[in-house]
Amino acid sequence: MHSRFLFWLAALLLFLGSQSQAMEPPAEAEKKTEALEPIVVTATKTARNPEDIPASITVLTREDLSRLNIQTVDQALKQVPGTFVSRSNGWGDTMANVNLRGFPADTQKRTLVLLDGQDMSSGYTNSVNWNSLAVEDIERIEVIRGPFSALYGGTAMGGVINIITRTPKKLKLEANVGYGTYDSWTYYLSAGHRLKDRLSLQLSYKYRTTAGYPSTLVTRSASPPLRRPPALQTSGWIGTLTPQGQPTYIIGDTGDNHSHDHIVNGKLSWDLAPGHKINFTALVDWNGWSYGQWRTNLQDVATGAPVFQGTAGLSGAGLQFSGLQQGTFLNGEGYKLTALYTLDTEHRLTEGTTLKFRTGLMDQPDNWYTTPSSSSPFTSQGWGPGSLSTAPSQNWNVELQVDQTLGAVQVLTAGLVYKMGWAATKQYDLPIWKLPHTRGALTYQSAGRDRDFAFYVQDEIAWHPTFTTILGMRLDWWETYDGMYQEFIDFPVTRLNSRGEWSVNPKVAFLWRPLEWMSWRASVGRAFRPPNIYELYRTWRSSSGRIYQSNPNLSPETSLAWEVGATIKPFRGNVIAATFFENYADDLIYRVTDPSDPTGKTLSLQNAAQASIRGVELEITQKLFSWLDVFGNMTIMDARINENPLDLWSVGKKVTFSPRQLFNFGINLNYWKINANLSGHYVSKIHSRSDNCDTFTNVPGSYDPYFTLNAKVTVTPVKWCNISFSVDNIMDRQYYYYYLTPGRTCWLQAGLKY
Repeated sequence: MHSRFLFWLAALLLFLGSQSQAMEPPAEAEKKTEALEPIVVTATKTARNPEDIPASITVLTREDLSRLNIQTVDQALKQVPGTFVSRSNGWGDTMANVNLRGFPADTQKRTLVLLDGQDMSSGYTNSVNWNSLAVEDIERIEVIRGPFSALYGGTAMGGVINIITRTPKKLKLEANVGYGTYDSWTYYLSAGHRLKDRLSLQLSYKYRTTAGYPSTLVTRSASPPLRRPPALQTSGWIGTLTPQGQPTYIIGDTGDNHSHDHIVNGKLSWDLAPGHKINFTALVDWNGWSYGQWRTNLQDVATGAPVFQGTAGLSGAGLQFSGLQQGTFLNGEGYKLTALYTLDTEHRLTEGTTLKFRTGLMDQPDNWYTTPSSSSPFTSQGWGPGSLSTAPSQNWNVELQVDQTLGAVQVLTAGLVYKMGWAATKQYDLPIWKLPHTRGALTYQSAGRDRDFAFYVQDEIAWHPTFTTILGMRLDWWETYDGMYQEFIDFPVTRLNSRGEWSVNPKVAFLWRPLEWMSWRASVGRAFRPPNIYELYRTWRSSSGRIYQSNPNLSPETSLAWEVGATIKPFRGNVIAATFFENYADDLIYRVTDPSDPTGKTLSLQNAAQASIRGVELEITQKLFSWLDVFGNMTIMDARINENPLDLWSVGKKVTFSPRQLFNFGINLNYWKINANLSGHYVSKIHSRSDNCDTFTNVPGSYDPYFTLNAKVTVTPVKWCNISFSVDNIMDRQYYYYYLTPGRTCWLQAGLKY
């Protein structure tokens, strides 16, 4: 496949080279191209210059993305102030997430992510499949920090991220191929055109694959022998600690984590008539992952043979590993089909009235993974038993919006919204865990639905050229229904009654510009997040016997937040911004030890916590010369649990999965035909336990503080061709983010465009 793609890429290169002289537009025409004012649509749901909006806004343009080595879209957001990106084991991480303003980043459930205005979250866990997007398809990314439930409803507690895809204005062709560390490849092809100045079409395909690396290390505790030392003595084990400080040993790994994606994206934009247009987007991603050959570090001291089962002594340590099994070294595999469809129309009814209609579907009809049994052996007959878990889901959205201009200084926006989510989970026995189609008896099932009816209204008034206010309010009715679960197949099915709650979420924001080079902004608002179907109905048991209990009686989380900030431009090319923010969150959904279980092995979800999150965002950009830019930003946050009656050890402790410090800097040089970028990224330690006792770093399962330095150089010998070389984590910083992270990686890419 690699050779065929390279052949066609070379053929396209030769063709464009032969046609470049005839196809190139005159240089003078390029010089007359006018720079457009920056426009954002996410903060107010209407097109606005970001400098006219009282909100903390960062816009990443297509040019910004091209400067960095970005293979998954979440990586582009690392440099945004107040934004925490969690990706543990490279492309193979199916649980990557992005969260804003210090909210717990264990999952993608408190920051709303949109693709062309459509909610990208699954109907199951509110997670976002960040691997399903091709960076090359993106025109810009708008990041709006702060509570936006007044406009967007639940999950917009920390803010909103809107990813906007390209709409071609003329014929555009693009192709690139890349190769990097861990035998990683990407191929990208796209074609777009605008026909008769009314119909724009864009179609792209991307294939991404990596052989991966051994990110999941196998650890085992050891104990003194009960009587005599075992006859089998081993070497090769590596002594380490758990994140809580208990001794443990690295005895192997589960193999290289392979991953691949096939991504197809299509977009149609049709200007029906002046003031009337329609857009349709379809995105489909086939994502699979698996693990290669597992490895054991243990060797028989006497024979040198590998050891992976039975009872084995630690040579010279006076300890032993008991009950080793081959299944300990195995890891499962999985597959996910993600399809996102968006349709939106806009109609200018009168000079001051615009009607907008949006509808979309986030569909994951295939979403499964296998888990080998801890006793699963590899024999001459094949792989042993395991289990198969499936979790298909859907998330529907329908919205009707009206924008009304009242005079020259006021815009009134109102809308009606209906959302519906559905998910079902089933677990089966597998006689051969490598063959998911051989599934046996059903052992567990759960399912549920939720829906949301909402009405919102927003009034934006420019009282004076220097003073603007925005007042908004949203009324939501959230309901969960058709809930059911069956924890063991011999138990009867438990069906749950429907229930719902009202939520009123107001917001007030002010913008004051006393001087042309200075602006002040302030806002206060309320936000909420209803529990998702996973939290309400999904209970599961780990291989160690620990039970993770759902709770169908959970209530929505709520928060009250405010911020004040300033932006100044003291001299040409310089922008300095500072923001102070506070969030007060109630009924945070937390896992606590279930007091009804005397063994302490059951962790249940409860509305147990009240938390406060306060922080400061500082950022500066400076254009030193026409060819040299620098920037830096820093976020300092203090996120703590104030009340938690079901887990008193967590009171006063840091909120889990929330870093205290984030820091970024970058230098970009664009001179002649060369663009060179150097950037640094720092994240402080985070805790995964509510009691914050996981203080030990650089050990398997810990979440370490880290600093990485990254660089990319792009050469454009002719305007239709570019070649780039990138190095991420230049200093080869080895650290754990639960998994072992990739270390230094290199990337070489060549691209063509017309």
